[in-house]
Amino acid sequence: MCLWDTKPIETVRYRALSGFVEKRKSPRIEVRWPVTIMTETGAVEGEARNISVEGVFILFTHSTESLSPPKTYRLLMKPDGEQIEVMGSLVWSSRDIHLGKGFCFVAFSEQDQGRLRKAIKKYAEK
Repeated sequence: MCLWDTKPIETVRYRALSGFVEKRKSPRIEVRWPVTIMTETGAVEGEARNISVEGVFILFTHSTESLSPPKTYRLLMKPDGEQIEVMGSLVWSSRDIHLGKGFCFVAFSEQDQGRLRKAIKKYAEK
């Protein structure tokens, strides 16, 4: 269960006549942060492409077969070289060539929550 009791992404968006309508509680901001995901078989490297206080979309450049929903993983995000550690539940995976995956945050320390909020605020102002 996600910290903010969000629904999986597939059910959060719906198609309107004019395109997709955003139904997330917290808006996402565009970022390009390195991310390491710790799995049972080792580390998987990716790049956070958009993020909110509720979750993150991560893009991968190689196969991510070791990642499968609905598991929870340790995510190490590195905005500006500062490490932020969160536990994220994999809620969806893209089926196209982009190899993207969406995670909702399920746990983090108070310090990491503060670092995440600060980093999001900083990047939102850019």
